[in-house]
Amino acid sequence: MTLLFVSSTAWAFFGWLVSAPIGARPIVIHDAGGTLPLAPFYEAVGLDDTSFRARKLQKPSISQKRIERLRATVRSMKLSPGVQPRKPSGAAGRLLPHPLFLVGADSLSLSWLHAVKARLMELGAVGLIVDSSGPDDLARIRAVADGLILAIGSGDDIADRFGISHYPVLIGPEWIER
Repeated sequence: MTLLFVSSTAWAFFGWLVSAPIGARPIVIHDAGGTLPLAPFYEAVGLDDTSFRARKLQKPSISQKRIERLRATVRSMKLSPGVQPRKPSGAAGRLLPHPLFLVGADSLSLSWLHAVKARLMELGAVGLIVDSSGPDDLARIRAVADGLILAIGSGDDIADRFGISHYPVLIGPEWIER
C-alpha cells in the first residue's frame, strides 16, 4: 500500500525547502538584476553573515514523532460520517483519472472499506483519508485498506466540487455512491 500526503502548494514548497541540504547554495532560476546584498541588513540588526549561517546549520528541534503526528492529523469541516445519497458525478467525475473514495477512521468508514475493498481494487480506485486524529487512526485505516492507494488530506474542496456532505463515498466517472 502506498500512502501519499496531499498538501497545498505552500506545504509542497515548504517540504522541498526543508529537504534541501542545510547550507546548500540556492539555484538561481531568474535574476532581474535588482537584488541587493544582505550583509548591510544583517549588520543593521547586529548579525553578520557567518553568525546567521551558523544558526541555520543547527538541527531543527521538532521531533520525527511530532512531524508524523502533524501529517497524520486531518479534518474535513464540510464532510461528516454518514450515508451519501447516490447521484450523478457530473462533468467533474468524468475528469477523474481514477475513481476516488473518501474515508475516515470512524467505524462506518472502516466497515464500508472492508465490505467494498475488492471492488475498489478492481476499479483501481484511489482513496483519500479525510478525517484522522493521528498515527493510530492511520494504522487502523491502513490495516483495512491493505493493497489500496491512499492519500491524506482535507476533502472540503472535493465536497464543494461534487456537492457531497458525507463519507465514506465512492466517486466515479458517472456516479457518486456509497
